[in-house]
Amino acid sequence: MYAVIGRVKIKPGHEQETLAMIEQRGVAMVRGFPGSRGGYWARTVDGDDLIQHLFWLFDDEEGARVAEATAQTLREMPDAPASFISVDVCEVVGEA
Repeated sequence: MYAVIGRVKIKPGHEQETLAMIEQRGVAMVRGFPGSRGGYWARTVDGDDLIQHLFWLFDDEEGARVAEATAQTLREMPDAPASFISVDVCEVVGEA
C-alpha cells in the first residue's frame, strides 16, 4: 500500500472555502484515482499558520503517483485559497 502525504498553508480568510472544496471536489477526486483506498484531510489546531495535511491511500505506487501529480498542480495556482508546501509518495510500512 502507498500513501500520498501533502501539506498546504490555508490563506487567512479562506478557511471555510477550503473545507467546501474538500466536500465538493476533493472526496470525489480521491475516489476517482486508480487504486484509491480513500483519503483524509486534517488541520493543525495550534500555531499562527493554519496547515492542512492530506493523507490519501492507494493499492499501488502507480495510483499514488497519479494523485501526486494532481496535488503538485497547486504550485501553479497563485489564486488558490491555500499555498502549496509539499507532497510526497510514501510506501506504507506499518499499520495498527
